[in-house]
Amino acid sequence: MTFSSNEVFKIRLRSITGIWLRHAVAFIRYWKFVITWVLVEPVIVLVAVGFGIGKLVNSVEGADSYAEFVTPGLIMGSAMFHALFETSWNAYNRIENDVYETALTAPITVVEVTLGDVLWAVTRSIMTTIGVASVAVAFGWLDGWLAFGILIPSAMVGVLFGTMGFLFSAIAPHTTFLTIVFTLIATPLYFFSGSFFPLSTLPDWVEPIAWLMPLTPGVHIARGFALGHLDITHLWAAVYMIGLTIVMWPLVIYLLKRRLVK
Repeated sequence: MTFSSNEVFKIRLRSITGIWLRHAVAFIRYWKFVITWVLVEPVIVLVAVGFGIGKLVNSVEGADSYAEFVTPGLIMGSAMFHALFETSWNAYNRIENDVYETALTAPITVVEVTLGDVLWAVTRSIMTTIGVASVAVAFGWLDGWLAFGILIPSAMVGVLFGTMGFLFSAIAPHTTFLTIVFTLIATPLYFFSGSFFPLSTLPDWVEPIAWLMPLTPGVHIARGFALGHLDITHLWAAVYMIGLTIVMWPLVIYLLKRRLVK
């Protein structure tokens, strides 16, 4: 693995903004189709769980109702899916359609392209967070002021999984590979990162593994904000997420350079 450290850290804000604007324009053009996944689908899940399962389950670990407990987990799960999809599936399509290759003919680097895409992935995560959180506030499952705090872990989830998505799009030989990624990686993370039940209910040998899953700290922080119970464990969760992103970043740049720069 060889690449210049200067190239990794030398960035131009204008180039990153240009990539972000390109994605924003494309989103606006097709917003009527994209909005179903950004807002409609997660809201349906939230309402179904809140009014369905929520009627069968009493209070859970500090929350007055199951709906209050599960809301931050559902929001973080949606943020994860959006960020991961943007830099895996959508990025793969851009690779195959030479969108990145065309961009690199301009004075722009792979690092700047990657940062622009990750920034857009974060934007997608925040968009779905705002939409779903607004519905949760309307139903009384989330305090209006505390909802603002959830934007912090949402952005962190966007950065982490936006970065992670490139690990898959950079090596994907075909779209079936990405389907497997969502089936074998994203879906288990969604269900076993504390989104739907306390991790303490898992078997003793499974719980430590669940805590190491990259979505778990995001859910933990979001629930801390939602319930108004923040402590040192939430700080360590944030450090863990930042550490994972830092570790993945050089590998992402290397893999993308190998695929894009001929």
